[in-house]
Amino acid sequence: MVLSACGDCRWGNRSHCFHPQCITADGMERGVLSLNRKIPGPTIHVCRNDVVVVDLHNMMEGLESTIHWHGVHQTDTPWMDGVPMITQCPIPHGTTFRYVFNATESGTQYYHSHSGHQKANGHYGLLVVRSPTDLSLPLYDYDLSEHHIVISDWTLDLVEKFVPGLQSSTVRMDSILINGRGRHYDEEEHELQVQAPLAVFRVRKGFRYRFRLISSGSQFCPFQLQIEHHRMQLISTDGGAVLPRTIDTLISTSGERYDFVLHANQKPGNYWVRVRAIGFCNVERREEFAILSYADEATVTDEELAYPPTSPPTWDRRFPPGTVLNNPNATCYVPEDNDLCVADLESHEEHRDDSLIDAKPDKTFRILFNTFTADPNILFSDSGYVRYMTVVLTLNNIGVTNNISMVFPDFPLLTQPEMIVGDKLFCNNTHRPDHCRPHHACFCLHRLKVNLDDVVEMSLIDDAEVIRDLYHPFHLHGHRFIVTGMGQLPHFRTQNEKVEYVERQPRVPRKVQMPSDHNPPYKDTVSIPSRGFTKIRFRADNPGFWLVHCHFEWHLGIGMSFVLQVGEIEQMKRPPADFPRCGSFQPDVRVPAPAL
Repeated sequence: MVLSACGDCRWGNRSHCFHPQCITADGMERGVLSLNRKIPGPTIHVCRNDVVVVDLHNMMEGLESTIHWHGVHQTDTPWMDGVPMITQCPIPHGTTFRYVFNATESGTQYYHSHSGHQKANGHYGLLVVRSPTDLSLPLYDYDLSEHHIVISDWTLDLVEKFVPGLQSSTVRMDSILINGRGRHYDEEEHELQVQAPLAVFRVRKGFRYRFRLISSGSQFCPFQLQIEHHRMQLISTDGGAVLPRTIDTLISTSGERYDFVLHANQKPGNYWVRVRAIGFCNVERREEFAILSYADEATVTDEELAYPPTSPPTWDRRFPPGTVLNNPNATCYVPEDNDLCVADLESHEEHRDDSLIDAKPDKTFRILFNTFTADPNILFSDSGYVRYMTVVLTLNNIGVTNNISMVFPDFPLLTQPEMIVGDKLFCNNTHRPDHCRPHHACFCLHRLKVNLDDVVEMSLIDDAEVIRDLYHPFHLHGHRFIVTGMGQLPHFRTQNEKVEYVERQPRVPRKVQMPSDHNPPYKDTVSIPSRGFTKIRFRADNPGFWLVHCHFEWHLGIGMSFVLQVGEIEQMKRPPADFPRCGSFQPDVRVPAPAL
């Protein structure tokens, strides 16, 4: 809570909680990182093909920053993707960087910091790109700017407290925020600590409303959304329209976006919008609520509705699950059950690459990812600095893809390509530097390379030995993909056995053919089943260097990522001549001759 702006909000003066620039979060006092003194940051609404101009003034002393425009492919401006040391230099304190790009990807997108752990501390916001030719327009009556649900996790301390971490406690989710609002519940005391205001969504009976959900979590847990006595008609995911499917429970992981239509067809009153953290966080019993209200604006204000007179349902008083999208424990491709996987959805777009699903891949990659405990002799040696995360006591984890923990370069690959001297800068599972020991994790700049316009198929494989309540979301920059397969692995002893099993799976392992077999939805972020796999396919038609990574903040931070190079450097667009440059400074040392 920003107390200077919030006045006496914390001590019960409710009107002070709505002061300009008051950030209430979960009601507990802590430092935050904000954008224009808002959490989430300002919502940006534009039309498709508009030119978006955003000036980022970095006022954080001692910190650099960047902003990634999640879902925007940056086809004409790859240097605006916002990944430090891949597509641009970090933006130093006290300077301004102007992002300029075309909003060519319509739908619900979002933006967030791609530096350090700033997103987890509050640097994220919504970007809506509307299209006049959206095929979903007849399905709803209103698309209101205030009908967005941005979900994030929250801690009682700045998250840097847990990076690399403490031996006495591990990173945890203390609260959930809905549009930056929530209430911290103390499990030990069994009580709310502060009566902070909740988010409010207004509707009128008889009308259909488009809602936009953004899953902006940073930790390890999916979010489960339910709306009391209301169903949701799903119409879009990650900005791509899908044929409508009616659901009761919507589960999302970090980086995903979903649009749905809510039909205000219930008895006028107030209803709970319920979000709980599931999976790995079930044991923490964290959930948060907002208010869906039919109340007349002339008689009841948002400020009044933000403090409901009744208590929300307890954790054990569950809403009926009904039809569930993305149930982590569900078996995909079973048309007769009540669970839907993303791959069960069917695309409903104006422009599709219909030949993609049947095309023969030009490049095929098998990406095995995992976290494991690192050898202290490697972590704490004089040979160099290795990023890690302390889970508890002496358990120090690193993240890997294909047994490589990503090390970023000391200059941006895209904008200073003349500094790339051959392929020695890069590594992959068949080209490992001399300093990497066989059968051990390697710390280097992990790059996979494809030709421009290649059809690329990737199998993302969770290399964990056991099934856990942990589902990694992977995000691909600069492109979108279709999901062609998803499932869980039997227990295998070796990585080769896992890869062979995934490769043997048919493209669409259903008992019954469904329309989405030949018309799957487009995504840019997808969850991988625990000790399972997800196959994705895309056309590499956007030249540049693009990050592919787990969208958990901590897993990206400890090396679970790699760079996809699309095309040759000569085929990549060049940044403006005055674009910022950066890098190491290590000149030769010349000792001056002594004066005679």
